[in-house]
Amino acid sequence: MLEQASVEEMFQKYGEMLYKICIVMLKNTYDAEDTVQDVLIKYMTKMPLFETYEHEKAWLIRVTINLCKDKLRFYKQHPYINIETIKTTYPEDSIDNQILAILLELPSKYKEVLLLYYVEGYKCFEISKILKITESTVKKRLERGRKLLKKKLGVNECG
Repeated sequence: MLEQASVEEMFQKYGEMLYKICIVMLKNTYDAEDTVQDVLIKYMTKMPLFETYEHEKAWLIRVTINLCKDKLRFYKQHPYINIETIKTTYPEDSIDNQILAILLELPSKYKEVLLLYYVEGYKCFEISKILKITESTVKKRLERGRKLLKKKLGVNECG
């Protein structure tokens, strides 16, 4: 690992430039800050040797752009909806708001898979990797979670 002073020096020298690149590409301050951190972590773990100042700068820019593209690609494949946005989108007395309220009250093992599947748009095999459980467990939790939702909503099994 590199010395802490070297990483701090790198951040002082390039941090603002990297942040601006991230803001332009990601249009989100939180993702931009995370990506700059990821670039510095990559710098610390790779410990590249640079021939010149320009080589160092080019490497950091290239890594920053690649990490931004990775984030954008991930978001395109996994659309994200904020729970607070959902709550304010539907009137308080709507069925969608009732479903959301009940969903948030479910045991976490069902809530996790239902949110990842329906809200975040992940597939069963992706959820199994994220939660470190088998794909069949994900499917079973989805099934049981749906049944709990139906039961709490007063919907019979046929409808």
